[in-house]
Amino acid sequence: MEAISPETIAAANAKSQRLRELVRAPEILVMPGAYDVLSALLFEQMGFKAIQGTSGGIAAALGYPDGEVMSRDLTVEVTGQIAAAVSPPVNADAERGYGDEHRIGETVRALVAAGVAGMNLEDGAGSKPGGGRGLVSIDEQLRKINAVMETKRALGSDFFLNARVDALMVMTEDPKKALDEAIRRGNAYAEAGGDCIFFMHAASRDVIVRLVKEVKAPVSVLAGPQHPSVSELQDLGVARVSYGSAFLKAAIGATRRLAREIQTQGTVTTLKDAMQTPEIAALVARKKK
Repeated sequence: MEAISPETIAAANAKSQRLRELVRAPEILVMPGAYDVLSALLFEQMGFKAIQGTSGGIAAALGYPDGEVMSRDLTVEVTGQIAAAVSPPVNADAERGYGDEHRIGETVRALVAAGVAGMNLEDGAGSKPGGGRGLVSIDEQLRKINAVMETKRALGSDFFLNARVDALMVMTEDPKKALDEAIRRGNAYAEAGGDCIFFMHAASRDVIVRLVKEVKAPVSVLAGPQHPSVSELQDLGVARVSYGSAFLKAAIGATRRLAREIQTQGTVTTLKDAMQTPEIAALVARKKK
């Protein structure tokens, strides 16, 4: 396997350290989900301090469904392009890590080499028969996290790990049991080296308060229309909030509205609310050479 240069490691480490500082800061870290270089450049221009790569958004933009259908190489390539284009640290969505504990180190190495600050790692088991999702065993997930830590040590890397807990999303038949399991897993992942614990489907204030109180690490949530506002999340003690593929959904929704207007009315009045050519030209002029 090709060695990563000390200069590359040092540059990636600076981004990882910055991301860790932002997550640990008193102010909540808002991380919008970039699905391509242009969206990342926009977020940088708007002053966001860090950017999340969205697996669902990147996959959809390239014509793939979410869920590790797109290859690891392509995921690393696109996320690396995003990271190279902007100054704020970029966190990859590595889904389930693209492999077991024997292969996940390759994912970490590739992302570090691409200048990415860190990654999400989920404990969902993908689809079960009938279409439902499952959870990997906690022991299996800890083996993956341990492999991430071993890879970091071998590289001299400060790579950031955002450990995702899917219990609240999967164990819907018993919310109390799901919350207990989410806390158990969150603390285990934090003890194993997770920098931040990312909870899916943590929407109610009561659930968020308990997570923040009982999980011994910074807590992150994925926000949707049903969630408290950013300021409310900060008041509840949430360290980080991200938005998944929300921005890709908004973009393709706007595209559909314009296309439908052309089909039905033959006009393009919807464009009056769109970003115009000079603004886009200014955005891409910011891209690093």
